[in-house]
Amino acid sequence: MLVLLKEEGGVLSEQQTLRVPVAYTGMTLHSGIPVHMRLLPAPANRGIVFKRLDLPGKPEIPATVANIISTNRNTTLGLGAAQVMTVEHLMAALRGMGIDNTIVELNAGEIPLGDGSSQVFVDMIKQAGVCLQGERRRCLRLEQPVWASGNGGHMVALPADELKITYTFVTNHPAVGTQFGEYVITNSVFAEEIARARTLVFWQDIEYLQQQGLGLGGNLDCVVIVNDSGYLNTLRYKDEIVRHKVLDIVGDMGLLGFLKAHIIAVRSGHGLNRMLMRSIQEQANLMMGVGNR
Repeated sequence: MLVLLKEEGGVLSEQQTLRVPVAYTGMTLHSGIPVHMRLLPAPANRGIVFKRLDLPGKPEIPATVANIISTNRNTTLGLGAAQVMTVEHLMAALRGMGIDNTIVELNAGEIPLGDGSSQVFVDMIKQAGVCLQGERRRCLRLEQPVWASGNGGHMVALPADELKITYTFVTNHPAVGTQFGEYVITNSVFAEEIARARTLVFWQDIEYLQQQGLGLGGNLDCVVIVNDSGYLNTLRYKDEIVRHKVLDIVGDMGLLGFLKAHIIAVRSGHGLNRMLMRSIQEQANLMMGVGNR
């Protein structure tokens, strides 16, 4: 069961947007093309909306779970003929830094990669500044556990007064091993402990990914690459992989809005994140239906 909150920790929590527009141009991870992106202020209750300026009619795609169309190595949103790939790193920055409402303008169908983390997007938010909007933030809070399992991965979301993520990354690779991370997600924790963690790829998977048309823009500057001998680049944290997994969960769960739950995950990815979010929404819809009778 879920309830909609209008206060956080007894203190009124207002919706926030960016103070001024801010722009960035960079290469994409999967399609490997340059993309120009702008983050714009948006009115209260607008949510996060992606806008494809390069398509007829400049179609918009609200950042919601219902609009997920693929979780193959990234989270892709789509509505009608429009889609946007790899939204998770930007979504993580927006939610991790407390942004409720913004318009994301793009001239192509994928978010720029930056350095493979959320840092460039955090920097954009800091550059733009944030302003309160005088409207209460609505948060989802669990009252009963929700869980999902598949392909060797497991996730459970437990009731909590904050967003807390506990992640265990498991691999037999001797240089990587098992990594464990646990974080209560606040603006400062996200900016200082999570945002700089980059995405991971194993060397043996690169050719297969590129045959699928994925990973065409990846390189040693923006992706942590591991081969049989170990890491090919210098890590930012000794547990950078598990921190990036936490980042991905923050981004994917951000499609629900602001969630209060303790999420415990083992070997999960975007597909399992989607399954968990759907289960959360099912309970939310049930709760709202009961409340409206």
